[in-house]
Amino acid sequence: MVEPTPPHLSLEQRERLEKLADASRLRAALYPSPRPPPVRRRSRSRQFPGGRPNLWRYARDRRRG
Repeated sequence: MVEPTPPHLSLEQRERLEKLADASRLRAALYPSPRPPPVRRRSRSRQFPGGRPNLWRYARDRRRG
């Protein structure tokens, strides 16, 4: 909803404000804002959060093969 122009503005200031509003609407219509890139989820690693390797899992996998 468009609010009315403030009465304390001079005629020149109102005209300038209307031109700026028209230009803003035209720019929004011609150049829509780009969509943000999709969120990338981090893949799970075979390590603990602190970066230490999970030795139990590594030893268990090594025995199988």
